[in-house]
Amino acid sequence: MTRVDPALYFHAHMKDIPIPDSPFPLLVDLHTDALYEHMRGRKDITQRSDKGHLDLPRMKEGGVNGQVFAVWVSPTELKPGEYCDFALRGADVFDQVCAGCPDAVTPVRTPAGFRQATAAGRIAAVLGVEGGHALEGRLENLDRFYEHGVRVLTLTWCNSNELGDSSSDESQPHKGLSPLGRKAVRRMNELGVIVDVSHSADMTVFDILDTSLSPVIASHSGIRARRDFNRNLTDDEIKAIGTHGGVIGVVFLPYFLREPEDKASVEDVLDCIDHICQLVGPDHAALGSDFDGFEGVLAGLEDVTKMGVISSGLRRRGYPERDIAKIEGLNFLRVWDAVANRAA
Repeated sequence: MTRVDPALYFHAHMKDIPIPDSPFPLLVDLHTDALYEHMRGRKDITQRSDKGHLDLPRMKEGGVNGQVFAVWVSPTELKPGEYCDFALRGADVFDQVCAGCPDAVTPVRTPAGFRQATAAGRIAAVLGVEGGHALEGRLENLDRFYEHGVRVLTLTWCNSNELGDSSSDESQPHKGLSPLGRKAVRRMNELGVIVDVSHSADMTVFDILDTSLSPVIASHSGIRARRDFNRNLTDDEIKAIGTHGGVIGVVFLPYFLREPEDKASVEDVLDCIDHICQLVGPDHAALGSDFDGFEGVLAGLEDVTKMGVISSGLRRRGYPERDIAKIEGLNFLRVWDAVANRAA
């Protein structure tokens, strides 16, 4: 593999990619596990219910018009050899859900498709896979995922895998990203799949940034300076992600936001956004709820219908409308533009 310095590459080729405008408000969430709940028959996300945090009718009520739906590949409920097929089945279910609700939601595979869907008043649905073990150690499965519409891959979950180490694995078998993981990141760059560093160990995050020629996202992460927990990002990681043009989706999971977790509220989400903006500016903050990926509720953000409190809270804290628009969607769209441009 030819050695290219990603930071130099980014500044030479992508630094001038502008943050896009949108003629209408965007409200984009970078991570939900609702599709997994739908696949397991625990709820029907096409119908309004009081189960969990999210379904399509409640998304419309909450004003969310951009959503990354993750297919979580459980390494405990599934056996090795079943991971890839489960992810591909998730892609089929994703398409079925969207086909059954064409007036509400559109599956999108490009930034242009995202813009078209939101302009038409529909939810732009982006398909992701959570857990690089879904590849089963075979890079050709990346191409299969891409062909089935996957545009975001979270490289690890709570388990380390063939690509790299997880933040939850004390053994750290690869001491960061594995050689196969580096090849996978570069192949994702070539295809136009967004690299997601949430759940990755600290060394894995830096190795990913040392490898990727496109900006990355942390789809659903907290801030370690505010809550000292291995799943949360350090200030150095936040700065490095910002330097490489990436964005951090602030998670809504109370345990990741503060101690004691029963005191967590929407104000902690706003504090995390503030922290990112103070470190690297408003071009690198986003929202990554992890709705339906945790039990319980966050005070003030009990479900997706409450998403409007983010913009009102940011206004109350003095954020200008342009910065709010970046945080609520334009930053993600800029990253996807850069990823797609690199692949093209």
